[in-house]
Amino acid sequence: MKKLTAALLSLLLCVGTVCAVPAFAASSSSASSQAQTASAASTAKGTAFTLKDTYLKMTIPDGLYAFTQDTAVGDENLAKAGIADWLTEKKTMQDRNTVLMVCAPQRLYTLNLGQKSSSTTQKYYNMKTMSDADLKSLMDDLSKPQSSATGDAASIKTNAKRYTNAAGVPFFYMEMSGTLEGKSVREVAYFTIINGAGYTFETYKENAKLTAAQTASLKELVDSLQVTKYTQKPAEDTTSPVKAIFLLLSPLLLIVVLVLGGYIFSRVRRSRENQRKALLLERMTAYRKHQEALAAQAQEQGGPLEEPETLIENTTKCVKKTLKRFSWMDLLLNRKGTWISMLVLAVILIIGAVIAANTAAKVVAVLCAAFCIAHPLLIPRKVFQAEDGNFRKRKSRRVHYQFREEDFRVSGVYSGVYPYAQIIHVYEVERYFYLYLGANHVYIVNKHSFTKGTEDDLRKLLKEKCLGYKTH
Repeated sequence: MKKLTAALLSLLLCVGTVCAVPAFAASSSSASSQAQTASAASTAKGTAFTLKDTYLKMTIPDGLYAFTQDTAVGDENLAKAGIADWLTEKKTMQDRNTVLMVCAPQRLYTLNLGQKSSSTTQKYYNMKTMSDADLKSLMDDLSKPQSSATGDAASIKTNAKRYTNAAGVPFFYMEMSGTLEGKSVREVAYFTIINGAGYTFETYKENAKLTAAQTASLKELVDSLQVTKYTQKPAEDTTSPVKAIFLLLSPLLLIVVLVLGGYIFSRVRRSRENQRKALLLERMTAYRKHQEALAAQAQEQGGPLEEPETLIENTTKCVKKTLKRFSWMDLLLNRKGTWISMLVLAVILIIGAVIAANTAAKVVAVLCAAFCIAHPLLIPRKVFQAEDGNFRKRKSRRVHYQFREEDFRVSGVYSGVYPYAQIIHVYEVERYFYLYLGANHVYIVNKHSFTKGTEDDLRKLLKEKCLGYKTH
């Protein structure tokens, strides 16, 4: 059955109060004061009661029995109050957000306290700090006819006015009467908002008038209410709907941007790589044709092909210290795309972890960020192990270089003749030249190990012959 307060609260835009409970209905809810009382002591006027998990305390009038949701099924006061089926009462109470019921002996009448938090109660937070305009607007809503709000041909009249109890707690005092589902109904309620929650003290009668004792007991309970602490209203979220939608979709937008950026980057990189390969092919073809022409000329003259003059010579010993230094330089100079992209992704993930509301999402984001940071730092170790492994398989760590006009010869640990056109990148650092013939095909030249020529001579030659020369 619909109750008056339920109809009223739908009009209040879910302000957060609780539906009323008829004094004689089988669905009335109840609970025990003993379970929720922080301090209960008998006084001349009643028993002190503190509502659990709030800053509210009040006095239960003498001769009445108080029950909360924590009341034990064997509480002796249940029988005195005329409550036969406590489990059903408790379930109804939980469904209707009733936190306290005060009963006269044998259920002659019932006083109920409902508690509920909603967006409206959070908005106003404390009735004590509401403006007169807000109070008037809310009270005007209370006084509107209820038939349109309930939608069930009910005809309920409501009179509302402001009321302040002895402790200075403000209320809306409401008297409601009319016909609901064919029954004459009357209800009196006191409503207030405290610390972001709505509280309704009410009593109810069907097909009968409210008794003087009933309304007096309700007023006595309301007048005893004290608020031991008013909490500060939390900062309001001023995020606009557009911004909220953007924040909601930002992870998806970020993924789209990353994918699109990666696609564009790969296209540009592929285009440059194709241009580089075309230029390399052109230069390699020119080199081979020139070598073939020299070989043909030597054959016509009936003599062997003369070796080109060696312009610069160098012998570099690739000890472990040299290889370790190279492995870190390889990461910083030759793998910039890897560690920069990983670092950017780690920053994005850390930002995502900070703004994420879900704990699991925060943990996943932090773990992924840690991986993005750790992964590049492990690359030098792998490079060192690979390079050092190649030298450990051989008896010597010395590499001899002969730089000529069109190519350079490598002997010692490695051997081969390579045209300068085959060099993809040249990185010059403080102590070394790094000649990259491929991603994992590198020759290290120590600046302090020249036996012919100088580092300046090699620098000049490489700048002239290699397009990918870079100084760091």
